[in-house]
Amino acid sequence: MTASKSFRPRQLYAALTMALLGLWICPAFAASQEPPPTLGQEGKDAPWVPTPQELVDTMLDMAEVTSDDLLIDLGAGDGRVVISAAQRGAQAIGVELDPGLVELAKTNAEIAGVVPLTEFVTADIFEFDFSSASVISMFLLPDLTLRLRPTLFDLRAGTRIVSNTWDMRGTDTDPEARGWDPDQTIVLDPCPGFCTAHIWTVPTKVAGTWRLDDGRLLHLTQRFQEVLGRIDSQGSTIEIFDGRLDGATLTFRANGVVHRAEVDEAAMHGTTGNGDNSHSWRAQRTP
Repeated sequence: MTASKSFRPRQLYAALTMALLGLWICPAFAASQEPPPTLGQEGKDAPWVPTPQELVDTMLDMAEVTSDDLLIDLGAGDGRVVISAAQRGAQAIGVELDPGLVELAKTNAEIAGVVPLTEFVTADIFEFDFSSASVISMFLLPDLTLRLRPTLFDLRAGTRIVSNTWDMRGTDTDPEARGWDPDQTIVLDPCPGFCTAHIWTVPTKVAGTWRLDDGRLLHLTQRFQEVLGRIDSQGSTIEIFDGRLDGATLTFRANGVVHRAEVDEAAMHGTTGNGDNSHSWRAQRTP
């Protein structure tokens, strides 16, 4: 990965890099006009530190990457995430600001025999349109990860996001930035140098008022994948609890019963209860 300017975790990068990974550079790179990249070299936003292959594989497993996916790697470095995704049959694009690393990634893709499935773009991750991706991967410093968070949250519902080491919760000194907890975190043991992989699934947007088929109103508020709200009916109120979104699937409890629904921009189609005690329901978003 490479990515903008001063942040203390870059010192952590530099300290760790010298102890953990070898370069993935082949002799063919010497023919390039670009100077060979060096481990830990400074970039516009962050130094280049490759993700250990064990963690790459873990991240792709967590995202369940298949040939149906388009993966876009933000800060692609030497291309190993893109190449590994392509080896699983996925189309994969690497976005990298450093031209030398782009050349290295292209060479590595050629050696791996995955050129038809890969593309490497020299671009700033904050200027590149990655809205077409079904999977986003990244290994970015915390400030960059949080800067990207609003854009990532607005991606198509169901898009999977995987990150090496840093999450999107925010910090204790910035409580307003907190909130998007990973859906799952895996820590490798033994640790290959960088050990932690996080995954999120972009939730659909449900905040607002919905009218149920029986005339009751469902009022929802949302903070990332967490949902709160109430059901109003003729002056009575039923609070909902444990509301959560997994992509376009909403679940919550009301009156002690579990409700589930598939949600699109304008409608919900759901069930309440289980088995013989279940019944279906619908709701429309109100203006």
